[in-house]
Amino acid sequence: MTDMATKLVFVGEMGAGKTTAIRSISDMEPISTEMPISDDTALSAFEDKSHTTVALDYSSIELGDGELLHVYGVPGQAYLDFMWPIVAEGAIGVIVLVSALNPRALPSTLTLLERFRGLAPEACFAVGVTCQDRESEFSFTEFRNALASEGHRLPVMWVDARETSQVDFLIKALLSCRYAESIA
Repeated sequence: MTDMATKLVFVGEMGAGKTTAIRSISDMEPISTEMPISDDTALSAFEDKSHTTVALDYSSIELGDGELLHVYGVPGQAYLDFMWPIVAEGAIGVIVLVSALNPRALPSTLTLLERFRGLAPEACFAVGVTCQDRESEFSFTEFRNALASEGHRLPVMWVDARETSQVDFLIKALLSCRYAESIA
């Protein structure tokens, strides 16, 4: 079991960018359980996605003081949610990634926040909205305000999961909230 002080979990529906985000920030080649997508329905929904995570992604990032931040990604499909409690246990932070292409972005995010608050009650949360370069109709302000109106006071920001600096900034925003809560 990983020390609670060093565990971060990425969650989100299939196609949100979890595996890509982990790859973009990793100090080493991530351990990944990606498999080819065999469901024609899933393939049609994600034209450029040929693989999906079926168990978890794992990597680590060396922090400035030499400590390792253990980073996990869980599969987004509901039938694989048995992995969620195993991976979420002891997490200091949970990042929910949601694709701007997802027509159910808000309900999906609310469901994930509720589930993971129960699985990782000591964790801080942040939300990253991906695929903004492919969806101009997504109203970021409405999305952020809807999360706040449901009682979720957390960092919510656009993030390109392929860009190390953007994923790194999202993680720092999450960790800043954790630090602020610990001194409050």
